[in-house]
Amino acid sequence: MSRNFDAEDEKNLIEYIATLCGFSRLSTTLPGRDIYPPYLFVGAFSVLDLAVLQVYVHLTGGTHILLETPNTAAGYVAVFLGVVGVQYMSRGYENALAALRAQDRIDRTEIDQFRRIFSWRTKVIVYICAVVVLYANTVFNVGVPNRVTAINFLFTWEFVFLPVIVEFAFTYYGIHFLLPRRIKTTDFNLFFYDPRNMGGFAAVGQLLKRSYYIYTAGLLLFFLLVYGPVLLSVDGYVPGLFELAFFSTAWLVGLLSIGYSMYTIHQLMSDKKERRIREIETEIHQAIENPYDINNSNVVNPDKLDDARRRLKQVRNTRVYPATFTMWSQIAISVLLPQLLQLTVQLAL
Repeated sequence: MSRNFDAEDEKNLIEYIATLCGFSRLSTTLPGRDIYPPYLFVGAFSVLDLAVLQVYVHLTGGTHILLETPNTAAGYVAVFLGVVGVQYMSRGYENALAALRAQDRIDRTEIDQFRRIFSWRTKVIVYICAVVVLYANTVFNVGVPNRVTAINFLFTWEFVFLPVIVEFAFTYYGIHFLLPRRIKTTDFNLFFYDPRNMGGFAAVGQLLKRSYYIYTAGLLLFFLLVYGPVLLSVDGYVPGLFELAFFSTAWLVGLLSIGYSMYTIHQLMSDKKERRIREIETEIHQAIENPYDINNSNVVNPDKLDDARRRLKQVRNTRVYPATFTMWSQIAISVLLPQLLQLTVQLAL
C-alpha cells in the first residue's frame, strides 16, 4: 500500500473562487514558474484597493488609507498570511498522516474519514451565511457613502477576504480539534521503535505547533491593526470594548486549541504506552517462578524474559507527548506573547 497520503476529497474555498475568477488560467499563462492562483487572486484585489481605489480617493480630496492609518497594512498582510497558512496546514495535514503511515495501519473504512477535514457543503453554507451577514451589516448598519467603499463593502470583503477567513478557520479547527479526536477514536498504535522516541507522532506534533504559530502570527497582526494608532501616537484614539474583547477571545481560543490538541494526543500516547507496559509485565510474570519473592524467584524462560526486557526498554523510552522540551518552550512563548503585548499597551494608555 502507498505510503503517501492524499486528502483527495478536500476542496479549498479560496482555490475554488480564485478559479471562478480566472486566476488559475492566469497562473498558467504567466511567464516563468506557475504561481499559486490564490496568491494572484488576493494580490490582485489588494493592488486594486491600495494602488487604484485608494489613490483615486487621495487624488479626489481624500487621504490614502495607508497615509491616514499605516497600521491598516497589517490587515492585508494578515490576508496573505491566511492564504499561506491554509496551504501550509493542508500540506502539513497530509504529511502528518503520511508520516503516521495511516494507510498501512488502519482499515480502508477508517482511513476515509481522514480524506477531508470538512465537507464542501458545510464550507459553502457557512460562507453564504457569512456573506449574507456582511451584506446586511453594510446595508442596514454601515451604509455605502461612496463608490470606493461600495466596491470594498459589497465585493472585496465578501468575495476576496471572507473566503480566506472561512477556509483558515475550518482548516485550523480541523487540525486542532477534529484530527486529534479522529486519531484517538481510530485507535492508532504507537511506533515504539521510532528513532525520535515519539511513537511516530512527531509530524503530528510539528503540525500542531506550527499551525498554532501561524494562528499567533495572525493574532499579532490583529494586535497591530487594533493598537497601531496607539503605537503611532494618534491623538484621542482608544481601542473600543469590542476590539479588546475580540482580541482576548481570539487569544483564549488559540490557547484552548493548542491545549486540547496536545492533551488529546498525549492521552492517546500515554494510554497506549501504559497498556503495552502492562502486557509486558504479564509476560515477565510468566517467565519467572515466584516473581514476588526476589530471594526464591527462578527464571523459567530466560529467552522470554530477555525479549520482554528488550521491548520494555523501547516502550519506556517513548515519550507521551508529541513534543520536545524546546517545542514546549516555543509554544509557551507563543501563548504568552500576545497577551503580554496587550497588557503592556493597556497599562500605557
